[in-house]
Amino acid sequence: MVKEHYIVTHTMADGTKRDSIAGYVIPDDNPVYELFRKVNERRLEADG
Repeated sequence: MVKEHYIVTHTMADGTKRDSIAGYVIPDDNPVYELFRKVNERRLEADG
């Protein structure tokens, strides 16, 4: 199975792009958490 590699691009609310968001807090209701959950679930299903 070919592994997929994801690239995370951090774009701040003001439009600036960052290589890292270390030190920033992502709110727990942010949709990114749902995305990560779905990716992990699909990976677990594929690994069987």
